Amino acid sequence: MTISKHGNFENPKKSPWNFEKFQSDLERRMMVKLEADPLVKKWMKRHGITIPWIDGQKHQRRYVPDFFVEYVDGKKEIIEVKDPSRIDSNDVQRKRKAAEIWCRQRGIEYLMATV
Repeated sequence: MTISKHGNFENPKKSPWNFEKFQSDLERRMMVKLEADPLVKKWMKRHGITIPWIDGQKHQRRYVPDFFVEYVDGKKEIIEVKDPSRIDSNDVQRKRKAAEIWCRQRGIEYLMATV
């Protein structure tokens, strides 16, 4: 189960911002991982990306993925971190499908991670 932990990740070296906000310990751990990865050129949570998706009641929604990452080889990726217990929920799967299509249309990879 995800520990609900909010805070600021101060002075990241690979983000264009002087801090990034996290809404869970999973997000914070992903920030640490991205900072330490020598293949990551830059990453950010405040990326401005919103992806439209349709919920189970056929309502249009907007989804803001957790991370946008650019690697030293030029590859770009959207990363969504989720507690393993939530991955199979209908809304998570609908958002995932919409994000995969959105990313594919733009030459970006999509990853759902449990850190």
